[in-house]
Amino acid sequence: MKRLGVKGSHRSGIAGCGLLVLVALPQADAGAADPEEFVFPKLNRAYGDLVPEFAPIVQGPVVIELSSPRQSLTVRSHKVTLTPLADGSHTARLELEFVGKGWLVGDIAAGGLSTRVQDELLIPPQTLDLAGRVRLARGQGGYTLTALELPARVEVAIRSRVATDLVGWCDRVSMLALALFDCGGLDRALSRAVVPLPAAGESYFLADEELTDADRAALDRYLRPGS
Repeated sequence: MKRLGVKGSHRSGIAGCGLLVLVALPQADAGAADPEEFVFPKLNRAYGDLVPEFAPIVQGPVVIELSSPRQSLTVRSHKVTLTPLADGSHTARLELEFVGKGWLVGDIAAGGLSTRVQDELLIPPQTLDLAGRVRLARGQGGYTLTALELPARVEVAIRSRVATDLVGWCDRVSMLALALFDCGGLDRALSRAVVPLPAAGESYFLADEELTDADRAALDRYLRPGS
């Protein structure tokens, strides 16, 4: 089980995205109870090293492996909407506004040749709107959240000189190898990083200290209607 929101650790980064994983998919079933919205102010902050690697980019014989050995992502604002379902699970939707920066490494192979380039990574201001189905339970010292349904991946807009360098190298190799590679397509592909999400069933722990008294009271009322 991952712990949500332990400052300064890689584990907290993955979980801080637990805001990302907290939430990821379908709409509420017909006849479900009314949805309820939550905002957790303490979770609007910077997270470090959330995603060390991205999904590979493959276009014909051209393969690019992207990684980010260090990065910082700042959550500017978020809103979580939960709707209880008859089976005890909840549909969940997350609206997340964030920005970030870091370091990007690109390894490209084409036509039997390969190279590596690296440069600063910029994650421009953007908003993700994700939805899913989760289980949520109150426990000692916090809340356990288990993801039941998730999208396979999310896409994040990125900017880096790495893209320009890789496309230029691809163009040169294409001429040397007398082969036609889709180098222009790489430029487009390198404008968005694909982040695979973990398989359904993984659990996360949101500690009480990561929430205000009002946050905990609102979650407890939601989990125990009429209390």
